[in-house]
Amino acid sequence: MKHPVNIFLVIVLAYFTLTSSNCNKTQNPITGGGKGGNAILTVIPEAHGTFLDSCKVYIKYGILDAPANGVYDDSIANVTMLDTIPTATFRNLKVGLYHIYGVGYHTGYAQPNVEGGVPYTISVEDSQSAYLPTYSY
Repeated sequence: MKHPVNIFLVIVLAYFTLTSSNCNKTQNPITGGGKGGNAILTVIPEAHGTFLDSCKVYIKYGILDAPANGVYDDSIANVTMLDTIPTATFRNLKVGLYHIYGVGYHTGYAQPNVEGGVPYTISVEDSQSAYLPTYSY
């Protein structure tokens, strides 16, 4: 004959094992984005493996894909050279999703007009850099 205490312990152990596996917290996916934070995003445009010193850079807040209507939230008219590296710096950004897009001119190619976009996620409000690859069109 089985002892009632052993059956009770097995049931209690099974209950806590099953319920404790559901206690794992899932991380909330990062959403949002925009002005109002402490992040600094420096965008470095490049074309065909070389820096692009003539480029207008756009940024869209809260999405990773290019905006369907083509409207971006902010832009920098032209990159500025930091030593020998072209940069477009967006300041005061929050943690969130962004889409970066650039249109420029590359004198070293037969088709000098270039453009390109890239998704970017800021997960920590600090200084960070993103390369923006562009291609001839």
